[in-house]
Amino acid sequence: MNGVAVFSRCVAARLASPLLSLTLSLAPALPLAAQAAGPDGFPSRPIRVLVPQPPGGSMDANMRVLAEPLERELGARVLIDNRAGANGIIAGELLGRAPPDGYTLLYTSNSFANNQVLLARAPFDVLRDFTPVTLAATMPGYMVLVHPSVPAHTLAELVALSRRDGQTIHYGSGGIGNSQHLLGELINARTGARLVHVPYKGLAPMTTGLIANEIQVAFAAPTTVLPLLASNRLRALAYTSTRRWPGAPDVPTVSEAGVPGFAYEAAWHGFFAPAGLPAALSGTIQTAIERALRDEKARDFFVQGGYAPVGGTGAEFTRYLGTYLRDMAELIRLAGVKPE
Repeated sequence: MNGVAVFSRCVAARLASPLLSLTLSLAPALPLAAQAAGPDGFPSRPIRVLVPQPPGGSMDANMRVLAEPLERELGARVLIDNRAGANGIIAGELLGRAPPDGYTLLYTSNSFANNQVLLARAPFDVLRDFTPVTLAATMPGYMVLVHPSVPAHTLAELVALSRRDGQTIHYGSGGIGNSQHLLGELINARTGARLVHVPYKGLAPMTTGLIANEIQVAFAAPTTVLPLLASNRLRALAYTSTRRWPGAPDVPTVSEAGVPGFAYEAAWHGFFAPAGLPAALSGTIQTAIERALRDEKARDFFVQGGYAPVGGTGAEFTRYLGTYLRDMAELIRLAGVKPE
């Protein structure tokens, strides 16, 4: 069985897991799971949510839309603190130094967790050094994008172009070890492409770099680039999910575009708190987030952006992370990425 098939099987297993099936439980007609009440008086001041991305990326946009209903559910202001850089490590270290009182949270993506399987000396362990609060959402695929000047209109043509002598095709990511980085290396390993990685400090500067032709290839959430596709400032070659994205039905899947069996789950977003957060307090925050994800405006924004809201318990998120980290370690091995 080839590497992509193994990874696709891992993804399929996660998609069939009890945690991801909770996506269906977010319909307003269904009751929330019972949660322990938080301490009296919480919250009594604003809650800071760290986002390891500059303004403009999909993670930042999702959190800003979610902040309004979350404020209503918590009865306190939600202050977004953008702390980009080092693939989420800067924000993670800030969270690790915060007291476990519920007033500092981290809204982050799978790239944050990837650090511990990509770095030889990871600065933290997401399961040991933090409290997983809830899995907020998952996204089934990325668009494979190129600058319009690239003389490739299919994925097969891009692969062939990258293999020409004297031709260098750069692809960007939001940082070493994040999901775009791994996707590029997996495409290289699976197709024989010779795409060269260029890390940026977040997805927004990466997109800017692609528009400016500093890099020629990138991978992004569909709706974050729709205006750029419509204005012909970027071109989409493929979508990495098992099915075409409904918002761009003419864009083939990577499997349809010449890499049979290829599927790459793009991302997940989740909330973490400092280690040692009391279970009752974690439950209070998780319940508020789950209710906020049911807000019609927030839910529509997530879905239109290609995300599926989830909202499971902290224990369920912890189990999901354990499976995810095992799968990513295998993917990194298959893609030939060496811990740095």
